[in-house]
Amino acid sequence: MKHVRGSLLPRTIEGFLSGMRYTFQRGQSEGLNAVFHFTFTGNENRTATCVVRDKTIRVADGHEGTPNLRLTADSQTWLGFLAKERSLLWALLRRKIRIKGSPRLLIAFGKCFPS
Repeated sequence: MKHVRGSLLPRTIEGFLSGMRYTFQRGQSEGLNAVFHFTFTGNENRTATCVVRDKTIRVADGHEGTPNLRLTADSQTWLGFLAKERSLLWALLRRKIRIKGSPRLLIAFGKCFPS
């Protein structure tokens, strides 16, 4: 038996942002009502807002509203983290990924998407 990685792993920030709508798992988002601001730097500069509310998700370009969590990340580091090729802890220590807000919100956000 050979383990094959899922093909839903994003290879670009655009793929990450557009793919969130399709990989979002409503049942895992129960009780999560939050606004997330993403700022990506490096190879792919991009800002986006993700709103998780009432078991739904909305992703928009730019920053909208007041965030409960702000995440600023080097785009390649973030994509490496999603692909499980890079350590989140190491990226946080090296300040390649920075968060402002409760880390629990980031964990709750991550649970809304399959691994």
